[in-house]
Amino acid sequence: MIKTERILHLKSYRGRKVRVVREHYLRERVPCFSSLCQAGCANDGKVLPGDLTHYVVPGVEVVVNFLEILEFRELQGVVFTQTACQALQSKGRRCYNRLRNLVKDPRHDCVLFANEFQEHSYHPREKGESQEQWQTRCVYEAAVWYYNHLAGMMNVVMITEDEDAVSRFSNLNSGVFVVTFKDYLQNFWPDLQAAHELYGSISQALQEKESEDTQKEFSEHLPAEVLAAGIKSGRYIRGILNVCKHRAQNEAFVVNNAISKKNSDLSGGILVYSMRNRNRAVHGDFVVLELLPRSEWKGKVTALTEGPVDERTGGDSESKPMPTGRVVGVLQRNWRDYVVTFPPRDGTQSRNSQRILAVPWDRRIPKIRISTQQADVLQDHRVVVRIDSWESTSLYPNGHSVRVLGRAGELETEVQTILIENCIYVPPFSEAQLREMPVTSVKKPWAVDPVQVSERRDLRETHLVFSIDPQGCEDVDDTLSVRRLPGGSLLELGVHIADVTHFVSEGSLTDLEARSRATTYYLADRRYDMLPAVLSADLCSLLGGVDRYAMSVLWELDVQTLAVTKVWFGRTLIRSSYQLHYELAQALLNGEEVEVPELAQLALEERDGKLAELVEALETLTHVARHLR
Repeated sequence: MIKTERILHLKSYRGRKVRVVREHYLRERVPCFSSLCQAGCANDGKVLPGDLTHYVVPGVEVVVNFLEILEFRELQGVVFTQTACQALQSKGRRCYNRLRNLVKDPRHDCVLFANEFQEHSYHPREKGESQEQWQTRCVYEAAVWYYNHLAGMMNVVMITEDEDAVSRFSNLNSGVFVVTFKDYLQNFWPDLQAAHELYGSISQALQEKESEDTQKEFSEHLPAEVLAAGIKSGRYIRGILNVCKHRAQNEAFVVNNAISKKNSDLSGGILVYSMRNRNRAVHGDFVVLELLPRSEWKGKVTALTEGPVDERTGGDSESKPMPTGRVVGVLQRNWRDYVVTFPPRDGTQSRNSQRILAVPWDRRIPKIRISTQQADVLQDHRVVVRIDSWESTSLYPNGHSVRVLGRAGELETEVQTILIENCIYVPPFSEAQLREMPVTSVKKPWAVDPVQVSERRDLRETHLVFSIDPQGCEDVDDTLSVRRLPGGSLLELGVHIADVTHFVSEGSLTDLEARSRATTYYLADRRYDMLPAVLSADLCSLLGGVDRYAMSVLWELDVQTLAVTKVWFGRTLIRSSYQLHYELAQALLNGEEVEVPELAQLALEERDGKLAELVEALETLTHVARHLR
């Protein structure tokens, strides 16, 4: 280990420049996270595969500006450097956390290399060298170290937006290629159209951001330390901004329950009236407010009208004045993907104009200025955009287009719009996730493992298990059972849930995907499963007449008082006898003559006996349910 010193030039909270000297330790053994490693690095966690054509080391400006493209799962073997990670951290905590989560996610083939702690990879900043030049050199040296560390078994491509870096480094090492990000996408991923379109959109947005007008339209947000001091002293109030859907241009509200308890005047929330007082905050942002003087307080409009209120009659529809404030800072942005449409061109707009004010599907979001050369082609389409920034010199936030959903009004387009606007991301399950699934087919159906039979409580022959779900339900998540125990003084009531944990291991790709989806989404004509269909619609569905693994809870109840006397829960093996729907179960309780599909093929005497047993179980459950109410 080598001990060195790093000199940092920082700014204090008050803007004063401070020179800081910090100890810096360099080590020879730093994990490389590659399966091709021959040096025995301590590569804990995921590693990059060795069957790729190359590894990719993105430069600082690529990571800072084009992280969205690097999140594509098609891009494999990506090595993020510590240098680029620290540069991204200076852009904001949210972007930094996105990169950290990306590296942690085993569904993405990318790793983080601590190049500034590696003895042969780290190079101190030279005299007269700019910050950007030093960062580029650090990333290149990391790429060279990777190539040499892997004994030339894997080519390394450094991608950058710096043309000077390409001409400077491209011919220094035969195994390390330095290319621009645009050339990399064109040469290595010519068919990844979404990445090409996103690159063009972001590049154009960055170019136009540099040429923006400097005239201020909004006041600047206060520094973080001023906001923190104001919140602590009680001068400022923080909370989540909620924009009124019916009067999105003028009305937004912030509710802070903690402050409301101390000050009854604020119990109804704080009104933020007008876009000017909203000061570039977007619906859902975590903002800091300053209360306006009482003379400037306004009342919220109670009439459901769109557009501005007529000053001559507006007072009739306004409530009494309420606490009103203005946004002085944003603690955390809540920007997400937004679905927009392009407005029709008017006579004052040039046909060659590439900057468009897109209209969001969610009316609570302001218009977003994006750059595109396809405004005419996409006139009647829905497009997904992301907000990049909202400077004080701009009336509207700047953003870039991500992808085109399709023509507005078409079913698939509108379905995708609903999913995106509700932050629901349901891509097809990957091949790696499907490889984790058990195999079942007509020729080779899945069967219960004998080991599991010995380890689980077997209820197949001892309990009458059945399900009651909405009519047409395809996946049965839970079942019920009820029986009278020997002696006649106790009832046993059971609830059985599909044991998904037997098929999905903690931390597996399927587990991570299920966590991100959280639930199965049902639409009128389709569903988006939380788990692959082999589980959700088959092996983890407690269908009738088949053996299934379950997690069960069994309560023993006193027949007279229905008091719980004993509880057992654990892993079980069940076989559901009936798949009932609500209407059928109610008809059986009413004593109606209805057909139970599972009994249709039985002899009359046997059918009547089983039907009586089922009806008795339903009546017992109903009796218990009414008692518990």
